[in-house]
Amino acid sequence: MKIKTFKIRPSDDYLIHDEEDLNLFLETVSTKKTSCQLVTNDKSNYWSILVFFDQKTTGESNVQKSNKVSFPQNTELTELEQKIYEAFKTWRFVKAKELNIPAFMICSNSELITLSKTRPETIGQLSKIKGFGEQKIAKFGEDIIALINSF
Repeated sequence: MKIKTFKIRPSDDYLIHDEEDLNLFLETVSTKKTSCQLVTNDKSNYWSILVFFDQKTTGESNVQKSNKVSFPQNTELTELEQKIYEAFKTWRFVKAKELNIPAFMICSNSELITLSKTRPETIGQLSKIKGFGEQKIAKFGEDIIALINSF
């Protein structure tokens, strides 16, 4: 198992870039565990993220072991899917501010794309999406279904 450290800076100048770097990395590895800590000092505040991971084996990135649905971050979206995706990004940003956590801890970009493509209408359908276990569904499931139903 290997470890990689990421710095997520909450300022508007860096946040999107830092999150994209983390999301791109997470798509290329098999994550075993993550840990985060808010670092504060006189010069800046940032989230320090430790990712414990193994390299994906050949073909692993294309085969889902759990039969859960997932679309990669570079998936093309229709006009409606793009609108839904943008709405999810706004929701994620607001929810992260509300909970005082980094946005990627709510949902990754790949998860938002998968939600936009599949548009689950029930909690049962939501549970078939990679990254949505009991805890995430309990915390955010109703918000996600409501947002999808608003389109």
